[in-house]
Amino acid sequence: MNFILIAALGAALSLPAAPVPSPASEWTQTGYGPGLTFYNPHETELTPSSVGTIKRRWDMATHGSLECEVGREPLAGYGNIYTSDPGGVGAYDPATGKRRWHADLKRRGVKRMALADDTLVTLTYACDRQQSYVTAFRATTGTRLWDMPLSVPSQDMIVDRGVIVVDSRPDFEVSTVAHRLSSGARMWKLFGTRADGLLSAQGRLLLRAGTQGSRAVDIKTGATIWSSPENWTAVGSNPSGSRFYVSRKDGGLAAIDAANGNRAWDSEWQVSAVTADDNRLYFPRGTSTICVDARNGKKLWSIHLPNDAGQPVRAGKLVYSPSGMGDPLSIADAVTGKEYKGGMPSGEFYPPTVADGRLFLTDGSRLRAYF
Repeated sequence: MNFILIAALGAALSLPAAPVPSPASEWTQTGYGPGLTFYNPHETELTPSSVGTIKRRWDMATHGSLECEVGREPLAGYGNIYTSDPGGVGAYDPATGKRRWHADLKRRGVKRMALADDTLVTLTYACDRQQSYVTAFRATTGTRLWDMPLSVPSQDMIVDRGVIVVDSRPDFEVSTVAHRLSSGARMWKLFGTRADGLLSAQGRLLLRAGTQGSRAVDIKTGATIWSSPENWTAVGSNPSGSRFYVSRKDGGLAAIDAANGNRAWDSEWQVSAVTADDNRLYFPRGTSTICVDARNGKKLWSIHLPNDAGQPVRAGKLVYSPSGMGDPLSIADAVTGKEYKGGMPSGEFYPPTVADGRLFLTDGSRLRAYF
């Protein structure tokens, strides 16, 4: 009996370990996640060998007839595509475009959306008055959880670590405000600060304080972690959240340690946004997408686009560069810059969403799915 038990135990111990499931290829906020990297490292379906075979599968309207409604880039998560749609927001089958749920946001335009903890959060503005709202829905069902008017009109939003952070419109009030994701309750408010590139690097926000320079604050408390006399604007972060990429007062690009504000390197690149993987940065400049080394900011390669360049997106091994309004999308190898078949209509103000083997593009009026 003991021999049988020992033999059985030995056989069990010799079995190969169950494979670890691959992380989901999702796109949960503008810029992929709260770090504003515009990089989806978990995309494995769209590759240099497969991207040339994709074609348009479905399309849909992203807003109604009201002039104040504007379509936004979609999000991908929980097996759905989430997008602004006529009269509100909705969840759709990414394979067919069939609607799974819709939530009304009457006479409101959608400014930002974010997915976290089975919650879809929207930042919206009223069509007929100067008012902004943050609203939370159950991501899987569309059930409205709470709806909160903000004290001042706001233009940007991120969600991280159970916290919603919004940046006010500077023509009304210079402030940054944090709310609890679960209830919408205010957690903290800072007057006289703005991000103008709201992102979270491991729970740290980089805010500008007018003539008083910049400071990194904790997303949960608003407490200052470090400050600098430099007037830095965050334009991105690296995937680990250990680094802010910032635009200096003179417009040059710099890499800053997110933990202490120490400068890693400076460059003369004039940028307003970057896309960052672990080793490279990509950014629009004129009618080109530029790739530079993340270690020192030195140029590695560039590709020419048919019109003004928009925010590039990296997903898996590829970089997607929108251009102009309706001009062809460029698709290139992220390491070498070698171009592949693209050509789908794109827009410089609407970065692509790439997740789960699908490419989604919008021009603000219609959403198109390719796979």
